[in-house]
Amino acid sequence: MAEVLNLDVGHPDLRGHATRIVRYAMATIGPVAAAATQFVLSLQLLHLLTPASFGSFSFLLVLSQFGTGLWSALFCAPLPIVMAQDEKSGQHLVSSLFAVNLALSVLAFGAFLVLGLGLKVPAAAAALFAGYAAVALLRWVARAHAYAVGAAHRTVASDLVYSGGLLIGIGLIAFLGTGTPDLPYGALLISAAVSLLPFGRQYFLTQFVRIQLRHLARYAHIWRQHSSWSLFGVITTEATVNAHAYIVTLISGPLGFAPIAASALIIRPINVVSNALTEFERPQMARQIARGDSGSVPRSTGTFLLVLVLTWAVTVAAAVLLMAYGPEVIFPGHYPRATLALGMALWLAVTFVRILRTPDSVLLQAAGMFRWLAHASIVSSVVSIAAVTMLLLLGGPLWSLGGVLLGEAMFAAWTRYQARRWRATARAIPSLTSSETRT
Repeated sequence: MAEVLNLDVGHPDLRGHATRIVRYAMATIGPVAAAATQFVLSLQLLHLLTPASFGSFSFLLVLSQFGTGLWSALFCAPLPIVMAQDEKSGQHLVSSLFAVNLALSVLAFGAFLVLGLGLKVPAAAAALFAGYAAVALLRWVARAHAYAVGAAHRTVASDLVYSGGLLIGIGLIAFLGTGTPDLPYGALLISAAVSLLPFGRQYFLTQFVRIQLRHLARYAHIWRQHSSWSLFGVITTEATVNAHAYIVTLISGPLGFAPIAASALIIRPINVVSNALTEFERPQMARQIARGDSGSVPRSTGTFLLVLVLTWAVTVAAAVLLMAYGPEVIFPGHYPRATLALGMALWLAVTFVRILRTPDSVLLQAAGMFRWLAHASIVSSVVSIAAVTMLLLLGGPLWSLGGVLLGEAMFAAWTRYQARRWRATARAIPSLTSSETRT
């Protein structure tokens, strides 16, 4: 483990680790604040909504997070590489990226509206959530762009505005009370829309004014070089990590998914830190690789993994204390304690395996190795889908998480292999860039 984390107490790079951890802390302020308020909203709705309505809300959130994963593949992951290409070629690839982003976000609104109605969500609430999902996708790309141009403070400000707006909404819900999702979904939409403001005038001009239809066709270059394999990897990764959500909801309905979603609340802090550091670290690694500084990459991935493991350990301790002394603080009485304890144990096991592969996954994304990363997720997605379905039929919805655990283990092993393959190539040809290793 020490080799993986690159921790040698006598090593002069320990100071570099400490510096990077401080930068991580700064990078996570905004996402942690945003996720904390969304976590509070989930807890609030866990108590206010019926289990079936809470299951629908949780499943829509899963779909929204899948949307951000798709947008990461289509736009965020290629963005630093495309910006570097634009500086040399002047092809206006970044403009095409923003144009396609806007067009697909509009389509996403329609897709989420149909999905909400299909889950029996009231029409007004379904439209509000669809609006939130579309605006959240626009904000996701805006965050990545701010990181890529060195304006991380705008990303932090956006996250804080989002969390502040949602906190006001949570207060209104607590004051007025609600048995329907209209007010919560409205709070999500307004908070996401207002949180675009910190990105500034230039962002709005770039995203909404200066885009041109003729720029849409240029996205084909980004698609061929980066996004196609990245998107394939996201879809197969989603099949690995969230197969249970789709299969359980399809077979057992939102009511069957509710206890899985409730027990998953305990791992939310790990996901927040992991997602925040992924968005922060990916452009950093991309710049290191682009300038041929492959020696810095192991230090980056080592510190990344260390922070994730520490976050996981703190979460485990919090889960044990919660279940031992006060589960009712978070969970309503109609969720059996034994069910919650089993679900939390399975989720923590899944998350531990997941964080072991995260730094290597980000490395492959930064290096443009989307095809290699997609290969790592193909087999794992098949294993996860098959195992989730079998365990659901044999043991019930909660045990379907065992299938996710098996798929994650396969994914982690294969990702580790692909990352070692890239490192070996980088050592053999020190000047190799990401575009040159893409095969």
